[in-house]
Amino acid sequence: MRKAVLILCWLLIGIVGLAWAGCGAQAAPRVALVIGNGAYGDAIGDLANPVRDADLIAAALTEIGFSVTIVLDADQKAMKRAISDFGRRLVEAGPEAIGLFYYAGHGVQVGGTNYLVPLGAAIGSEADADMEAVDAGWVLKQMEYAGNRVNFVILDACRNNPLTRSMRSATTGLARMDAPKGSFIAYSTAPGEVAQDGAGDNSPYAAALAKAITGQAVPVEEMFRNVRVAVMQATGEGQVPWDSSSLTGAFYFREQAAEVAANAETGLPIMASASGAVRGQVETEPPVAGSIFRDCPECPDMVVIPAGRFVMGAPTEDEDRRPDEAPVHKVTIAKPFALSTTEVTRDQFAAFVADTGHDMSGDCYLADDKEGRMDQQANWLAPGFAQGGQDPVTCVSWRDAQAYVEWLGDRTSAQYRLPSEAEWEYAARAGKRGFFPWDGDDLADACRIGNSFDRQGHTQYPGIEPSQCDDGRIFTAPVGSYAANRFKLFDMAGNVWEWVEDCYAPTYQSAPDDGSAVIGDSCPEHVARGGSWIDGQWDFRFARRYAVDGWGRENIVGFRLARDL
Repeated sequence: MRKAVLILCWLLIGIVGLAWAGCGAQAAPRVALVIGNGAYGDAIGDLANPVRDADLIAAALTEIGFSVTIVLDADQKAMKRAISDFGRRLVEAGPEAIGLFYYAGHGVQVGGTNYLVPLGAAIGSEADADMEAVDAGWVLKQMEYAGNRVNFVILDACRNNPLTRSMRSATTGLARMDAPKGSFIAYSTAPGEVAQDGAGDNSPYAAALAKAITGQAVPVEEMFRNVRVAVMQATGEGQVPWDSSSLTGAFYFREQAAEVAANAETGLPIMASASGAVRGQVETEPPVAGSIFRDCPECPDMVVIPAGRFVMGAPTEDEDRRPDEAPVHKVTIAKPFALSTTEVTRDQFAAFVADTGHDMSGDCYLADDKEGRMDQQANWLAPGFAQGGQDPVTCVSWRDAQAYVEWLGDRTSAQYRLPSEAEWEYAARAGKRGFFPWDGDDLADACRIGNSFDRQGHTQYPGIEPSQCDDGRIFTAPVGSYAANRFKLFDMAGNVWEWVEDCYAPTYQSAPDDGSAVIGDSCPEHVARGGSWIDGQWDFRFARRYAVDGWGRENIVGFRLARDL
């Protein structure tokens, strides 16, 4: 069967290895390579807009913080050299970097392989593509080798290609490409259709994409829906962009969130919004819900949680309801506050220990079977299993967490603290009224939204009943590995239990209705929330509480930060 050669009419965007979402994107290194090929000559046919489109996208990326290399009208050698250099830059930028590759020009697809067409390519038949063009998959391999945090590949490559004169099936478009796990693939037009080069200074897709990149801060999926609508309107619905997603977290090209800096004269934080900041004021206008910011380059990413009301606790209809989860009561969160988008990581906690010399000696409770055991050799660096720097810190007591909070507050002059129990449940629910943080009755969703004790963990500890799904981890997972909730918070269910400010009380009988923490003179136990890597999906219930000795350290307990605004 002959290989079918198809004109590359789609915009492909690949995000490789996305395990982080929408947090502090401006603080991570951003590296981009932009290529625009248009001056092909008579053999292939000139294109009017790719060079201008490349300039437009490069400017948009520069505006949002990318370090951009732009290459125009490149032959095969120049393209390959630029792509190789791009891979090297990603490696040098480190694992937290965000990479983006954009290509505008001619392209072909041969037998399932997509090729970018350089200037000077002599493609007269199907067999010429591999020798004369650049395999688009090579770009993805460069990114995968770099191993950085988030990668985009953008190919805008149809443009009424005259190669249709010599190649069969060239007007039928490309076959669908499924997005691998943790990726997003978008096309400038639907399968089997042709994208437009455009009669103006830019193609319809490039114009819409540049506007969206520099526009309002929205999740990447919403951004591309906006691009789709704009392209359909510009082309009279003659071109309908299309995408396939398998993302595991949220991503934002642009954060319009407030950026917080310390006033050098007063020490007061300055909240800078889209309209600018006024020196000496804590904020120039109300913080925007969903805004993400950092107080320092090494600080945790914080997201603004809106004010609101909710019903706290477990109703009688909840079959798993426990006495300490009742009675249900209405709570009003009167003012916005901020929460860290993830649990505090080992790397973040290590910076605190190194700076302060905080005493972390002592034993840690290891929840490694039904009963667990105290281990004098275990600690936050050796919690009974291997961890990486991006895993949540564990084997930390409530008092250890408070010491970290105080250190970070002194370092930034921001009002950090642990969240109250009411604030935590309000943020975990993020507007949901049910018992669990997923929709419907499909308990397998526990493995989509958090790291629980699942079927894979059951192989390690067969005496514990597992969740009926597989989340890919036996012990802790790097923070942000699972889906965020509506407030852009990761791991509110599972991974590690999270300390809150409150003293433990056996009921909510006298609980405050204003979201404040329950504090007492005598407080032997504090509350932890959210479940852990060794707990089943029933511990993912919004109302679930865990009472822990405030001096105690356990390898299932960590913490998350709150911040006053």
